[in-house]
Amino acid sequence: MTFDAADLESSGTRRWLAARETELESYLDRPDLRPLRARAEQALSAAVGRGALGAPQVRGRWIFTLDRLPGAGLRVVVRRETRAGRVLADRTRVVLDPAQHATGAGPAAVDWFYPSADGALLAFGLSHGGSEQSVASVLDLRTGQVLPDRLHGVRHAGLAWLPDGGGFFYSHYPGNRHYGRQIRLHLLGTPQDQDPLTWAAASEDSLDWPDVELSPGGDRLLVHVSLGWSGTEVHLADLRTGERTCLVSDGEGKSRLHFTESGAIIGATSVGAPYGQVVRVDPARGWQVLVPESDLVIDDVSVSDDSLFVVGERDMSSQVGYLDLRADRPLRLAPLPGAGHVAGLFPTPGQSVMRNRVVRHLAPATAVFSWSTPARSPYLAGWDVTGDQVYELAAWEQDEPPITVRRAHATAGDGREIPMIVLEPPDLPPGTPLPTLLHAYGGFGLSSTAAYSEVGRAWVDLGHRYVIAGIRGGRERGDAWHQEGTRSGRQRVFDDLYDVAESLISRGACDPARLALWGSSNGGLLACAAVVQRPELFAAVHAAVPMTDMLAYHRFSIARLWMSDFGDPDDPADREWITAYSPLHNVPERARFPAVLVTTGLHDTRVHPMHALAFVQALREARADPDRPILLSVDRHGGHGVDKPSGRYVHERAIAFALFLHAFDPTLEN
Repeated sequence: MTFDAADLESSGTRRWLAARETELESYLDRPDLRPLRARAEQALSAAVGRGALGAPQVRGRWIFTLDRLPGAGLRVVVRRETRAGRVLADRTRVVLDPAQHATGAGPAAVDWFYPSADGALLAFGLSHGGSEQSVASVLDLRTGQVLPDRLHGVRHAGLAWLPDGGGFFYSHYPGNRHYGRQIRLHLLGTPQDQDPLTWAAASEDSLDWPDVELSPGGDRLLVHVSLGWSGTEVHLADLRTGERTCLVSDGEGKSRLHFTESGAIIGATSVGAPYGQVVRVDPARGWQVLVPESDLVIDDVSVSDDSLFVVGERDMSSQVGYLDLRADRPLRLAPLPGAGHVAGLFPTPGQSVMRNRVVRHLAPATAVFSWSTPARSPYLAGWDVTGDQVYELAAWEQDEPPITVRRAHATAGDGREIPMIVLEPPDLPPGTPLPTLLHAYGGFGLSSTAAYSEVGRAWVDLGHRYVIAGIRGGRERGDAWHQEGTRSGRQRVFDDLYDVAESLISRGACDPARLALWGSSNGGLLACAAVVQRPELFAAVHAAVPMTDMLAYHRFSIARLWMSDFGDPDDPADREWITAYSPLHNVPERARFPAVLVTTGLHDTRVHPMHALAFVQALREARADPDRPILLSVDRHGGHGVDKPSGRYVHERAIAFALFLHAFDPTLEN
């Protein structure tokens, strides 16, 4: 059947999608699949239903987080009152439930939120059906009423409130265009078309990604401009005089600067320090290094005049540090409970600032952050530096489950060490072979970490092994680790994955008949590349919202933002090596592919569904065994997967688990 995968509304495409839906339903209705899927749904429902507390935004005595309540379908904004470094349980309440504000088709989701300085007002972006096309509103937390203000073109917004709560600076895409991001000022009660322009885009097609932070006095603005995924410019704008000063002009490093309460500027940068360093920036005197570069990959800082908290990572595990600016002492690390992860605020598709893992001052010597482990769902943690104690502030899951979490390494073909996190059932004798699920990402400087994974937890609860690989393209080893996996080095990302898989096999952890792979988005590209480059290495593969047509990816939605990693197909020099790795253009004929599931969402505004549709059809035409499952699952009410309702998430992942287990051995339901 021929059809245009990019035209989702054509009759040919609709007929083709209907045929794939029927094919999937028939496969799942097989008697040997039903028990596998039922067990998977049970394990996944338990893993997802444990609840999760998001990264904190602190406003005075209030902590605001975006949480998934136990058993709930969507995340809600929760406000917690604190006293003496502790959360008052009876002063905790949900302040924003997207279901109560839904106005469009499909389920509503909170894309982002920013409380005002006094915690009285909450600006938030709401979208429907997984589209991430936010509409901004303002909630008055004193009355519970939503103000009349409505702002459009605020996808993935950055926002900074005025000190008096009378308005805010925000990022804006005029007409909801894909590119040309601007900064405007909105005063409450005024129409959006009267919002003055504060920072203009170089053009309507500009790929620059500006974000804002306002000084406590409201007189100066920090504008971080991401240039692709590798560099950041930082500008200081004096709102009284209109003067602008470029603080960081080097596009070859990432930076994130902040104001202290007195207006000093302190932040993290990888300019001249690929692992990151913390600096004080004086426009007149230059930089003063406060925390020098080390083997700690630094992400961000929470700053005050007297102290700062640093968040970073080492060996795929987050680290939190404290520096007393009044004393001549080195950075002091928190006694965190093993391998784990500090959560970030909102996943965005275009920032090259330091990643947004979040630690915040709760008091001068107390930090607050969202902490999870590969086995335990995210909870709100505090670190009392004086007592050197890390403690729970709020949690849904009270205890660490009895799951073994260990670090390991694989050796790449070029001799580099690739870090891994391995999850296994408890009390497993060393070297025990198990059905193994491998996960990796490998792109945009986004590290794979020891964060809680519903997929990993459920897979291990079923008695199997789960492996997270920190391959190149991420930032597990600093900026150079990212750069080695970009552009003409993209094949190195795929090769790292194969080296990890072969290491697991050679160690006896599994064999190819019991090894599965899954990846999402950029990780979906990785998974699809594995299907066509090394089909013999995996028994089954799940590629979620993948990119596959790398010669045309930049023509759809916002994908030109990713050319700094993937290359420009319109450049003849780039096109040669892009063609060499593009999965859709390298499907081998008459190949015995692994069992494959490709999933996508019709409302995906990051990766167009055409990638998934075209790849599935190409595999179907090329497979040597027509009975080998090559399946497509389409979420007709979803997008890229950000805050997918838990029921649909469980449904999708249970299909993948059933495919994996059936590909391994149909008797594994016992």
